[in-house]
Amino acid sequence: MTNEQLVRQYYDGDDAALEKLYHKNIGLIRGIAKEAAAEFNCLIMEQHHPNQCSAYTKTILDDLCGEGAVELLTRIQSREYDESRAVLTTYLYPHLKGRMTRWLEQNLGCMALSKDEMAAVRQAQRLYHVAWKDTGEIAEELGIPEACVSRYVRYNTHFLGVHDLVPEGYDGDPYERLMPGMLSVSAEQAVYRKVCIELLRELFDTLPKKDRDILGKTCGVFGYPEATLKEIGMYHMMKESAVEKAKSRAVEKLRESYPGSILQVWRTVHRMMRRPIPPPEDAVARER
Repeated sequence: MTNEQLVRQYYDGDDAALEKLYHKNIGLIRGIAKEAAAEFNCLIMEQHHPNQCSAYTKTILDDLCGEGAVELLTRIQSREYDESRAVLTTYLYPHLKGRMTRWLEQNLGCMALSKDEMAAVRQAQRLYHVAWKDTGEIAEELGIPEACVSRYVRYNTHFLGVHDLVPEGYDGDPYERLMPGMLSVSAEQAVYRKVCIELLRELFDTLPKKDRDILGKTCGVFGYPEATLKEIGMYHMMKESAVEKAKSRAVEKLRESYPGSILQVWRTVHRMMRRPIPPPEDAVARER
């Protein structure tokens, strides 16, 4: 029985078909797991048995296969798959690969990188977390694709030192940057940001459904699970380049709707309230 037939059975109410579908695609899951592990330099073979994976690699592959199994079941249970658009394995591949890649980024991250790549991660995260630059600006400054920047800033770099968070040219005590007053935000700032996000959500909700889906998934915001360009492209039957262009158009629509919006008014009022109030002219004259 084909994958597509099993999906139809499950859609018709046969829950047992889901388990059959999983067992039928264990080979697919493991193949994608090996591919993902190889990209992170984790596919290591036994020294004296070149056809056998090392114990370390087996552990990684088991974890990746677990992630792949969860993603497969989640995708089928969501009933988003439409066999008229693609065969099941073609539909599943980017979703499984994307989930495994994110697991590797979060759990291995920089440990699988070369020295040069590690330096790029440090630089990208410094620009993102300290200089508050967006991924597009960082990509232009470092001369690397924006997709790489997005991946670098997601890496789990908890083992980086405090000096990695200090901007170039900073000659003060780096540990001062860990003081609560410098890393935390005030109650006023927290409220300001919260209101900005809520008002931005109102602008976001005015976008067409497809634009919301593409922009929401590429950024992982407003309740949309973060997804790769491949995953989004597969869902909408679009090339990755077309997804990127669609995201840019959606962002441009937000920019166009910003002037005159409540969000702009809120930000303007907030800036005006924070400006120091100049003394009255007669008070200035008396001081003279």
